[in-house]
Order: sequence, then C-alpha cells, then structure tokens
Amino acid sequence: MGKTRTGTYRRLIACLLATVSFLGAQDKPSSEKLGFSIRSNDEGQFIWGIKGEDGKLLDLPPEEVRKRLEQEVFPETQRKAEDGTAPQVWAIGFFYLAGVSVEKDLAKAEAAFRKGLEHDSPVGLLTLANHYYHIGSVLRNEREEQAGYFDRAEALFDELLDSGGAQVAGLGVSLASVYLFGWYNAEIDFDRAGEILDRAEKAVPENPSVLLHQSKRYIYLKDYPKAYDYAERAEAKLLEIPNLSKTGLRDLKRAKANKISAAVLNGDISKIDPDEFLEMSKDSLGLNGPLAWAVPVLLILFFAFLLKRSRQAWNAEGSPGPGLWLTIMWVSTSILTAGIGFNIRLPGLDNGVGHWIGAIIVTTFALLAIHFGGRERYFGSGPLYSGPKNLLKGIGIVVGCVVGMQVIAMGYSKVYELILDRSLDQQLVSLFIKSENLLQLAGTVLIVGIAIPFYEEVFFRGFLYDSLDRKWGAKAALIISSFLFAIVHGITFFVPLLFLSFALGWLRMKTDNLRMSFVLHAANNSTSVLAGYFISSPS
Repeated sequence: MGKTRTGTYRRLIACLLATVSFLGAQDKPSSEKLGFSIRSNDEGQFIWGIKGEDGKLLDLPPEEVRKRLEQEVFPETQRKAEDGTAPQVWAIGFFYLAGVSVEKDLAKAEAAFRKGLEHDSPVGLLTLANHYYHIGSVLRNEREEQAGYFDRAEALFDELLDSGGAQVAGLGVSLASVYLFGWYNAEIDFDRAGEILDRAEKAVPENPSVLLHQSKRYIYLKDYPKAYDYAERAEAKLLEIPNLSKTGLRDLKRAKANKISAAVLNGDISKIDPDEFLEMSKDSLGLNGPLAWAVPVLLILFFAFLLKRSRQAWNAEGSPGPGLWLTIMWVSTSILTAGIGFNIRLPGLDNGVGHWIGAIIVTTFALLAIHFGGRERYFGSGPLYSGPKNLLKGIGIVVGCVVGMQVIAMGYSKVYELILDRSLDQQLVSLFIKSENLLQLAGTVLIVGIAIPFYEEVFFRGFLYDSLDRKWGAKAALIISSFLFAIVHGITFFVPLLFLSFALGWLRMKTDNLRMSFVLHAANNSTSVLAGYFISSPS
C-alpha cells in the first residue's frame, strides 16, 4: 500500500503543477519583462523560477531567483494586484501561500485565489487545496487536525468541480483514497469516499482515474458487476490515450487487475481473457525481466538436492526408497514449480515455452527420479496388456473412466449452478491451456496431456502412495493420496477430481504399478484439451 500512496501523490503533484506566468517588473539592464513559475515537488515544497519575456525559464541559481523575486517581481505583482489587474490580482496569492517576499498567510492566499475564479483561473485555488491535502498527509498522528485540513481541501474541491478537468478529478481521487484505503492513518470511510468519487464522476464522467477508483470501491463493497463495469470503462478510456505515460500504464494494469478480480469474485470467469490473465499474473508477482531466470534456477537446484537424497534412499541397503517426509517435499516442490511456472516471463522464451517452464522442470526431474529409482518398479516391463482380451479390457476401463469423469463434471457443473446461481462453464485451468492453432494444440497436448500426468502419477501414485502404503497399508494410501490429489487442484472442482483420483489410485493398487493409471490420466487430460479446443473453435 505504501508504494500506491507514493505513486498517487506523485500523480497528484504532476497533475497540479501550478505554473503561473505573467508580465512583471522591468529588468534593470535590459528592460526585459519578467514573470515567474511555481510548482510543488514530492514533499510539497514550492519551487520557484524566473521567466523571461519569451516565457522560458531563466537559468539562475536559487539565490538569484529569490533575490529577483523579492526585488523585482513581487513589488510589481503587488502593485498591479492592488490595482485589480489580472492575472496579478490573484497570482499574488502564490507569494502568501509560499511565504516568499511576505509572511506566509493562507487566508490572504485564499482570498487572492478566489479572485482568480472571477477570471476563469482556478489553478490558484486548486494549488491551495493540494497544499491543504499535503499538510493533512503529514499529520499522521494528529487525527483531529488532519481531518480539518482534509475537510478544507474537500470544501475547495467541491467549489472547483464546475471547472472540471483532470486536475480537479485528480484531487478528488486523492481525497477519496484517504478514506477508501485509510491513507496516512486516516479512518476508512467507504461512504465518504463514495460521495467524493460520485461528485468527481458527475463533473468529469469519463475520467479514467475516477472510474478506476470507483471499481476498487465497488470491489470493497462486494458489488462485483459494478466493479467490473467501472474497470472495463477505465481500461477503455486509458487505451484511447496515445503514448501512455508510466502512470497511465500502471493505471491500465490496475484496471485489468480489477476486471479480473471482479469477474473471479463474482464467479464469472468466462469474462476473463486468458492471455490478459497470464500477463497480469506475471506482473502482479513481479516474475518478469532478467531476474526471473533466478526462479527456475533455484527450483532446479532444490530438485537436484531432492534427487540426491532420493538416490541415497534407494541405494541404501534394505531401504524401500524415499520416506514420507522426503516424498512430501517432492510433492510440495512439484506443485510450487508447476504453479509458479505460469507466472514467469522469461526473456527469450516469450513464444509460449515460458508458460510451461514449470511443467518442463518437474517432468525432467520426475524422469530422472524414475531412472535412478527403479523404472521397473513403477512402470514394469513388457507389453501393457498381453492378449486381445486383456487389451480390450484395458481400453474399456480407460474409456469408461474418461466418459464417467466427463459426465460427473457436467452434472457437478449443473448442480453448482443450481445451488449458487452462477455458471461454472469454464475451468480456471483452461485459462492456461488455451490453444489458438493446431501447433499450439499439439504443444498443449504434449504438456497437459502427457507430461503433467506423468509427473503427477510419479509423485502422487508413485512416491506418495508407496510411502503411505508402507506406513498404513494400501487402503489408507489409496484414500489419502486420492484426497490430496483432488485438494491441490482446487476446491472448486474437488468432487469430479476426487472421482478421477480414486480411479487412478484403484488402478495403482490393482496393478501394483503406474502404467494403467498413467494411461488413464493422460487420456483424460488429452480428451479435455481436445474437447476444449474443438468445441470452442468457430469452425
């Protein structure tokens, strides 16, 4: 939240750079007419500059700027302000606001700035409101005094609404953020934040920053359809802006993130664009750029450590292989690696391979683990089934389980929709396996249909089942490994996945190896991928 506060305050300062230029005193040697500029830095300090007749800032040291302001610019500004000459009649307020050439006096500054409204110049009053906001932001431990300054800033905001514009909207967004996020130790007040944002939206209906904060507000209020609508509108408005600044690009990412959050929280993930989801996941986790390579390297090193310990366990005399704790480490690291792989953007692998880096790493080490730990123990040798009768029996089991899995999944989806009154028409995993063409489909089938079932069978029905079998027996191993397999895939689809998991575990128990469970697992995943591709394909 701290970074967000700083970023928003900087955005506010950038929007409210108060630059005032007017004809001032005569320069002694050249009769050059001088003007001045004033702006605020990130700490709320005013920075002054002297402008020449051409309107460009003169390259002068701070001491010289101060001297010429006091001796030349201020006296002429004061004289013309007393005569009622514009813009000096209101620009004199900047001297009272900053305490340059005169004693700082916010009341006199405000009185002068109000005269600016008569000349359609709200910038002075806007700068004063920003100044009140900044004072309030540093009074973190003085709640009552802080509230007073925020109230004064809000009162000026209300007066300035008629002038509209991004600057006024920016002030409203910053004030609303105080109560929306509890910035500067202020008390969270969604109602007050909403009132400020509603007034800002009424004055500037399509300001993307206002729309963005409205979406965040409605997420907090759990009105997810409105939150999605506001985020979508904010995104559309930001995309209309050519050459977005860094601030604009950051707001665009936030709008997309709010869309995804609102859709997921509302149970309507069909609204989520898979590519956008992947991109936002990478950005939100910060797993992008050259440093992202550190993640797979560290995971590979840890897998190498697990492989070494497992080899020692298999090679030890009388040892049946890795124990329960080592097995749990294998399973946990595999889940972490496969999951985090979707959220890594690796330089040089933006062609889609990077999406599967986790699965590739886990599959590689699963193969190595099987190689060093007894291929025959887990996958046997010889044909899968001897004789036509046994082959047909095996095919029947696989086809029956795959069909049964699909029927259960469809029935579960209908029951889910009936009970919770929202659709479950798309598995979240499908966001990661979307294929745009046959080449991508082949790669997806290779990874999702073969590689992932392979390492999941090795670790769940191989290592985990074995260690549980030795400790508590085959039935306990079947039940525990099946429940764990279903749980790690998510609660949403726990019921249909539990059916699949028990079927896989039953085959493991009956055949005493992983060959049939792997075939069934691969057939089920491949069927899901192919069905998803061809059913959703327009042709």
